[in-house]
Amino acid sequence: MKVFVTGATGFVGRHILARLKEAGHFVSVLVRPGSEKKLPFMEGLGLVTGDITDPSVWAQSLKGVDAVIHLVGIIREFPAYGITFEKLHFEATRYIVESAETANVKRFIHMSANGAQPNGVSEYQTTKWRAEKLVTESSMAWTIFRPSVIFGNAGDGMEFTAEIAKVISMAPIMPVFGDGKYILEPVAVEDVANCFVRALTKSSAGNKIFHLGCGTPVTYNEVVQIIGKAIGKIKTSTVKVPFGLVKPVVATFEKIKKFPVTVDQLNILKAGNICPEHDFMDMFNIEPVEFTYGNLRHLTRIKKKRRG
Repeated sequence: MKVFVTGATGFVGRHILARLKEAGHFVSVLVRPGSEKKLPFMEGLGLVTGDITDPSVWAQSLKGVDAVIHLVGIIREFPAYGITFEKLHFEATRYIVESAETANVKRFIHMSANGAQPNGVSEYQTTKWRAEKLVTESSMAWTIFRPSVIFGNAGDGMEFTAEIAKVISMAPIMPVFGDGKYILEPVAVEDVANCFVRALTKSSAGNKIFHLGCGTPVTYNEVVQIIGKAIGKIKTSTVKVPFGLVKPVVATFEKIKKFPVTVDQLNILKAGNICPEHDFMDMFNIEPVEFTYGNLRHLTRIKKKRRG
């Protein structure tokens, strides 16, 4: 199958490319100029250089393509740099959907997010839902995936367990926003990648939305302890920081690029992130990787740094 992938240089994208290669698909990827070095490999890939918001550059590359896997997305905005949820969730999806329809692409696999809804607790969720509507109203056979928070080996990229592990490894006490009882359902990146690739040839997955989670929800307090164990701590000391105290501080500094959190992210965290169904397990023959410290081997390098 000829597959066109957007967002291939990201955390999930690099894992999906590897699975596509294993499955023997012919793959083209859209990358921004200079981002080719972020790809996990180059051999066998059709390289299309351009910006997702400028289809005049890449739309012709969709001719003869059987399926599109659309992964472009961001977890925070930087409006000063033109990086917004509206632009990279909604507008980018509109460009790729319209271009794919024009090129007579038959299959469209879309990355959304658990919690996507018309009036989400964050603009992130709302724009993800609006992008979904573009996909579901298209003429293509589509499949939408809504993963919970994703964990796994991101290399030098950003991944939530690694970010938490860095704080635990450096600070004597780990700050926890609120009571830490909000519930998450982390899903392994390899499970997400397998779902995307298997959906390409699974006709029964057409025109369906699947939520992706590990099936064993944990509180944020438990997440912190699991990550702590993964880097060699028997118990991680924590301190509770009320949301009411931290939000004004975050609102003041969130526009600074290196500031680690935004109000939008706090709202999502507080609301929790568990899946309402797990139909993907049967549909794609997936037995999810459990979120345990033994399955966080990608944190070994952080463990070594802490001991050093």
